[in-house]
Amino acid sequence: MAETTSRSRQQLRQLGEAQQRQLELLLGEHGPLIRGSFGTRARKCGKPTCRCAQGALHESKYLTASDDGRVRQVHVPAADEAKVADGVWRYRRFCRTRKKLAELAKRQLALVDALGRSLLEPYPPDDPIPPAQKRGRRRASDDAHQG
Repeated sequence: MAETTSRSRQQLRQLGEAQQRQLELLLGEHGPLIRGSFGTRARKCGKPTCRCAQGALHESKYLTASDDGRVRQVHVPAADEAKVADGVWRYRRFCRTRKKLAELAKRQLALVDALGRSLLEPYPPDDPIPPAQKRGRRRASDDAHQG
């Protein structure tokens, strides 16, 4: 028991430190965040004498994102290209950091449960009360497997 308890505590401390580093990244973010993908599209303008008719296509920058199940593309003027590219990069970094925090929290809860189980002492010794079951609603499928 003591070894499991000690290991759980050590791992919880390590996860807490990792979580703190991720939180510092989020707190250091000052935006702006821009959701979507930033990219370049090449196209022909349709004028027969234009250079694009010979293969040198016109390039335009676009921000693409889904909106209510549909994909939207928005033209980004040259003056805003750096701002939008930086905002998209910041948004992706923000989402990655958030995902890492969620994973750390899930692992922390599992370790907290393991720590609790390792500290649990059955009482009374001759006929102990069983450990608590998972909380939440029981589903009909659970009842079918029980009996």
